[in-house]
Amino acid sequence: LATIGFASLGLRGLAVQRRADRAGWWLLFTLFLVTGLGLVGYMNFKPGFARWYDIYPALGDHEVRERDYFFVVSFMVWGLWAGMGLADLVARAAKTKWAPIRRLAPAVLLLALVPATLNWKAATRRGTPDARLAADFAYDLLNSVPPHGILFTYGDNDTFPLWWAQEVAGIRQDVTVVCLALANTAWYMRQLRDTPARPVDLDSLPAVWRPRVTPRPDWPLHTMTDSMIAIASRGYEVHGTQRVGLGPISRTLTDGSFVLPGDIVVMSIVRQNIGRRPLVWASTTGRSIGGLGEYAVQRGMGFEVLSAPPDTTSPDLDLRRLAGVPLDVPTTERLAWETYRYAGLTGRDGGPLESTSAMAASSLATPLVQLVYVYSERGDTAGLEKAVDAVSGLSPNPGIREALHSILPAGDDSAP
Repeated sequence: LATIGFASLGLRGLAVQRRADRAGWWLLFTLFLVTGLGLVGYMNFKPGFARWYDIYPALGDHEVRERDYFFVVSFMVWGLWAGMGLADLVARAAKTKWAPIRRLAPAVLLLALVPATLNWKAATRRGTPDARLAADFAYDLLNSVPPHGILFTYGDNDTFPLWWAQEVAGIRQDVTVVCLALANTAWYMRQLRDTPARPVDLDSLPAVWRPRVTPRPDWPLHTMTDSMIAIASRGYEVHGTQRVGLGPISRTLTDGSFVLPGDIVVMSIVRQNIGRRPLVWASTTGRSIGGLGEYAVQRGMGFEVLSAPPDTTSPDLDLRRLAGVPLDVPTTERLAWETYRYAGLTGRDGGPLESTSAMAASSLATPLVQLVYVYSERGDTAGLEKAVDAVSGLSPNPGIREALHSILPAGDDSAP
């Protein structure tokens, strides 16, 4: 009913403005079309993230998230028209011959409060399970990195919360965040080079990382000059399989592949800092780890690239490779149980989350899922139940929860 009312008032306002102010109407009408249907065509949008799976069942056929924010201007134009339609409705009611309607006409303006009423909870998220999720996600991901580490992130969802945490909340400013999506641009390459490392706040540094504190780096993140950046920003087509040396490690480039500008600057950063500063890929970046997965070990939500392949004989490493690389179990345990925050989600029994929040919660749950299997192999029932309980609250996927519950000892009724 609210949608029908809002649409009807907008159509009424459109007609009212067209009669009263043709030039202004053309301005708003053109703006509405350009920032509405025009954007759909210009941006070549796919079907919505949460819609029309009956017609387009493949996830790749949909946008990676809801795109409502692209249409803010067109929404505002319709809101203006709805306001005009409402004002016209009140004006007409005030001119009627029936006295009761004339007296009540101004009260019709209260309909303007309906959008605010319907959207208040969604806008504030106050009292919802994911109210603190973005902040805690940022805190956890930044604290997955040793002091003065370089953290590679994928895009906006795993980068913007980190910038907020560092610049507003002052959390782990010693970590240099490198957004792989932005790393394809020349201006960002220059910014990375020219921004100095910041000091470690020892008072807030997690205890697990205190033995790894080193002096603040006094060298640039990479040594590419402006002219080199201009060349790198075009990318590079590989002719013949090549093994590129990056200090004590190397990366293989396959014949016929195309190296993106971001990959070039990443290799420059690795060459400049391997063995000098920790190099960590966020778990949200996937399993490629800059083509250096053979040198990586997972610690919590981060994949750290070492200056040599990890020692697979170490009892500290779990080699099931559920995330593609060996898992450092002691460090992951300390991060999961001593450092990480879970936005109060671990105490609940699953349930739906907003789509972006669900992805963040799944990222928080990944190390815990891996610990479930570690505890199962050890026969650690207490640790197993604790991890399953935490994952049950974080993961919105009932299949994952059921699979993990199946690992619990038979007849154990103490588990959630």
